[in-house]
Amino acid sequence: MEKADSTNSKIIILYILSKVNDISSSQLMDCALESLYMDFFSFSQAKSELVSKKLMTEMVRKGELRKDATGKPVLSCYITPAGKEILERLLPSVPAAIRAYLTSASRNWQVDTNESQSVFADYSPNDEGTWYVDLRLIERGSTTFALRMAAPSEEVAERTCKRWETATAETYMEILRLLSEEK
Repeated sequence: MEKADSTNSKIIILYILSKVNDISSSQLMDCALESLYMDFFSFSQAKSELVSKKLMTEMVRKGELRKDATGKPVLSCYITPAGKEILERLLPSVPAAIRAYLTSASRNWQVDTNESQSVFADYSPNDEGTWYVDLRLIERGSTTFALRMAAPSEEVAERTCKRWETATAETYMEILRLLSEEK
């Protein structure tokens, strides 16, 4: 990867971090790759260098509810004060086409990451041979809906979580209707 491409990749990552608070590592990668200015390998290298130079941090937030595919809490990424300083200094040197893209795309990043962070679904085994399913809907930082239930099998627990994640609004409204309906 050329030095200019590497620098531009780092600036793109820092710019995303400056515009989106509490972005997960995978969401950061998605936003960066959407730019089409880098591939997975250049993203990984640039991110690694930013972390090692302390221009960004990557950590698990206290009380993190989001889980990765392995069931571990997701890593959140943040720009450091040194990263902000570097970004301010180098952003004017980025080609105009990249700056135009960043300005345009940044309007959607916060909305996209907030929407994905508002729905949580997780399942885990319990001592009784069944599975606990935890579902949550969080809007503007406040829990709107939380449900913990037992599922008879891992397959049912997994299907419940997938349904919640793919059809949250419909499922939420149906649960409310069923629970509040007068007989």
